[in-house]
Amino acid sequence: MELWYVYSLSALLLLGGQRFLYKVSAARNCSTFRTTFVFMATVAVLASAVTLTRRPEISAPGFLIFISMANSLTFASATLCHIQALKYVPAAVAYPLIRMNIVLVVLFAVFFLQESLAPQQIIGLLFSLATVWILGRDRKTGFQAELRGRGLLLVFLAMLAGGLSAITCKYAADHTDIWAFIALSYIFSTLFTLALSPRMFANTQDQHRGKISLGIGLIMGLLNLAGFYLFLKALALGPLSIVAVVNGMHFLVPVLLAVIVFKERLDASRLLGLALALAALWLLRA
Repeated sequence: MELWYVYSLSALLLLGGQRFLYKVSAARNCSTFRTTFVFMATVAVLASAVTLTRRPEISAPGFLIFISMANSLTFASATLCHIQALKYVPAAVAYPLIRMNIVLVVLFAVFFLQESLAPQQIIGLLFSLATVWILGRDRKTGFQAELRGRGLLLVFLAMLAGGLSAITCKYAADHTDIWAFIALSYIFSTLFTLALSPRMFANTQDQHRGKISLGIGLIMGLLNLAGFYLFLKALALGPLSIVAVVNGMHFLVPVLLAVIVFKERLDASRLLGLALALAALWLLRA
């Protein structure tokens, strides 16, 4: 098993745990912007500390700034839309639909980066798309139609922004220092989040809920820092078309945890979808 695939699976588990905390944040009715701000600020501070300690030589600072800003805008948008969407649609519907961004990423990798897929990997990609379709076609969610429509719009925006974010990560992993990219990207993301909600701390939440938002944000930041680093390492060593698909399957973690913790329904079709996802991960290995 290739090292980049091990990195990809490790990132899947860590980022899946972080995504589950999106659901926890939504279920506790925490402030989306406050949780997101704390999460991004945590990563920005820790990654900056690592970067300053290492003192890397940046050969193209202009490119680093550009790719970091592009990643921060797309990732912050995807994160905010993702958390908000979970207030309107169940996790078992939202997560798989958002992961449809793997289609955008794979098409980009094949047509623009000239990557090729082995036959078993093509089958694995088809299995992953089947997983997304099966888990995302549920209509009996118990949510009001108007709220579901709003949630699906947010899901679409998160899907598009997430795909663009993954593409920028590939360029960053190949052409600049990973830690400097993480630090600068999350500094921009933190500022972007603040710009979207200048009054994020002046809300009506009670102190207890504010502490919950803070705690969830901190844990999300730690999980994301480790997971994002491993994802970038996998991209630096392996093909975007496969690494992005494997990483994109991290929705399995929050879906399963949502069933266990929040008692969300897991019927026969969803079990089939999860089985196909596991088969896809096996086929996508190098």
